[in-house]
Amino acid sequence: MSNRRLTVCALLAAVVAAGLAAPGVARAAVAVQTVYMNAAGSDAGSGATPATAVRTLGRVEELVAAGPVDQDVEVRIHAGTYVAGGVTWDTYRPGRTISFMPDDYTVGEGRDGIAALPVFENARSSSGRYLPGFWFYACLPSDGRPLTDGGVAGLRFYYLQAQRYSSGALSLDGSAGPCGGGYQPSSGPGQPSARGLDGNTVFGMVFTDLGNAYTGGGCADEDFPRCGFGGVVLTESSGNRIENSHFVDLRNTEVSYVHGIYVTHKSSSNRFTSNRVTGVSSDPVKVRDASNFNTFENNVFGANSWPRTSTPGVHYLDEVGASECSSYHNRFAYNDLGTYLAGSSANLPVWYLSPEGATWPGPSGCPALPSGETRLITAGNTY
Repeated sequence: MSNRRLTVCALLAAVVAAGLAAPGVARAAVAVQTVYMNAAGSDAGSGATPATAVRTLGRVEELVAAGPVDQDVEVRIHAGTYVAGGVTWDTYRPGRTISFMPDDYTVGEGRDGIAALPVFENARSSSGRYLPGFWFYACLPSDGRPLTDGGVAGLRFYYLQAQRYSSGALSLDGSAGPCGGGYQPSSGPGQPSARGLDGNTVFGMVFTDLGNAYTGGGCADEDFPRCGFGGVVLTESSGNRIENSHFVDLRNTEVSYVHGIYVTHKSSSNRFTSNRVTGVSSDPVKVRDASNFNTFENNVFGANSWPRTSTPGVHYLDEVGASECSSYHNRFAYNDLGTYLAGSSANLPVWYLSPEGATWPGPSGCPALPSGETRLITAGNTY
C-alpha cells in the first residue's frame, strides 16, 4: 500500500474516531459544554444559559478556550440576524467536536425541526463599506495550543446562514502559513499536507450573496479590495463532509475567481454531496494542487458560471498552477447539471482540465500519478 493510501486511511480512521459520522449516528455519551448565543445578548455574559447568552463568535471562542478540554462543545444560536465582521478561529479540542447550530436543533433531524435559520450578516465600517474577509476563517494556532501541528479539528456547522461576506463563507486552512497570513505549503510538491485542519462537517447550511457583487469593491481595486473566492474554501484540509447545503448567488463583478466549493492545496478525501449550487459566477467546483480522492456526487446545479476567455466556464475545473502538482482520483458523478448564468441557452460543460492531460502529473519536480490513476473520474451526470 502506498504512503498516500496509508495517509488517507489514517485520516479517515481519525475522523470516525472523532465521531464525524452521518447525522443521527449514535456516539458514546460525553459531557458537553453548551454556549448560548442571541443577537440581543451581551458579550459580558457567561453564555452558560439562554438568559446569559453572548452576542458574537469572538466571545464564544474565548469561552471555549477557557472551558474543559475533555468535553464536546455545542454553540446554541437563537434565531435572529447577527451583524458582525468575520471571525478568525484557532481554538480546538482534539478528540472532541465543536458544533455551531440553532438552539432548537437536534443533530440528525431535518430542516422542519428548526423554527428559523440564524443569519450571520457582514458588518460595515464607519465609511459604510462592508468589511473584508470570510464569515468564519479557521486556521491553526502557532503558540503550542492544541492542533499547532495540525490534525482533526472536529468543527461542525448545522443549519446556519452566512451572507454578504466579500471573500466567502467558510475557509478551513491547515497550511503552514501564520493564521490568516496567506498560504505556505507544509510539504513538498505533490506530497500530502504535513499539518492539515481536518475532519469537519458542513450540513444544511445556506451561503448566499457572497463576493464583491454584493459587498462592493473589486479583486484588483487598490482602494477597495474585495474579492470572493468560494462559499467553502479548503486549504490543506481533508476528510471534510459538505452535505445538504445551499450555495446561492456567489458572485464577483469580474468573470472569475469565486466558486461554490474551492478545494485548494493538498486537500483530500473530502465529500461534497446532495448540495444545491446556483448563481455562482465562476466554475461552481474547483480543485487544484495535489488534492486527491475528493467526491462530488448527487448535487443539483442551477445557472452557474459566466463565459470567459482564460478557461471555459465548466461545472468542474481542475487547475494546476505554477509550482503546483496535479490532483488525481477525484470523482464528479451523478450530478444534475445547469446552464450558463449570463443568459446563454447553452449548457455549461461538465469538466475541464487545465492544462489538459488525464494523467499529466504537473510540471517538472512533480511525482508521477500512481499506476492506473487519472486526474478525474466522471459518471452519470445529466442535464
